[in-house]
Amino acid sequence: MSGAAPDSPMRRVDPNTASSRWSSAVAVTVDKSVFSGVVVAPRFVLTAAHVVGATAPALVSVQVNIARTPIDMKVKGYVTFPGASFPYDDLALVELVDAVPPAVTILPVYREAPPPGLIITIVGYGASGRGDAGVSVAPSAAVKRSGKNVLDVVRPSVDRSGRRSLFYRFDFDGPEGFGPTGGPSLGNGIEAGLAPGDSGSPVFADIDGRTWLVGISNHVGVRPGASEVDYKFGTPAGGMLLSDPRFIAWLVEQTRGTLQDPPSRTSAPPRRTGRTGRDGR
Repeated sequence: MSGAAPDSPMRRVDPNTASSRWSSAVAVTVDKSVFSGVVVAPRFVLTAAHVVGATAPALVSVQVNIARTPIDMKVKGYVTFPGASFPYDDLALVELVDAVPPAVTILPVYREAPPPGLIITIVGYGASGRGDAGVSVAPSAAVKRSGKNVLDVVRPSVDRSGRRSLFYRFDFDGPEGFGPTGGPSLGNGIEAGLAPGDSGSPVFADIDGRTWLVGISNHVGVRPGASEVDYKFGTPAGGMLLSDPRFIAWLVEQTRGTLQDPPSRTSAPPRRTGRTGRDGR
């Protein structure tokens, strides 16, 4: 979601080029519905478990957008995190038949507690619109959008079910800022919120001079004063924080050791390589 005019959904479009910082953000289509995901290893795409659900793998497809012509990747299958039940432990790993092109930049997963007030970049293929007016543009597997927000809260639970996981939360501040989870706005032309189709979208952050994958979007809440989710200013949202040790161990195991190792503090930045309801739907 974009800000109010003069900001617009078109201003949030990220180009489909190999030089994009977010070339690892991919479209995940499930039975003709468009969602989002991110390449975490040459043959593996991470998304939200509720995106794939129990859909037959033949109805799941992945589209890489690094050129004018999209690249369709055949899916071999997928696995969900053990015990995943929306919104808890809501992760799925899609295995591809072939590796993504070498031009895709696979960014490392951040494995530590996030710094307070971390500025995050959300990249997804979901719907869009203006924060003061609501959704007006449908999701598209050929159009990825990006925007920033502030990681306001980290918590183990988002309801009264008694279940626990590791969530990050933020709100879609209007131009004035200080939405329901606190904190000022990043500005009308910068701050973004989730929309339908953004489930599974990667959340990135620059930490210690490097760009990391820190989370996967998976839920949206009802803003104060509204009776249902409308994606306007004030809407709270969030996702799964990948630094949970359970998630890291699962990713390493399921990618069969191909998950990119976190760079050392003295190593060079990561290079492009092909080797190494009430939700955001």
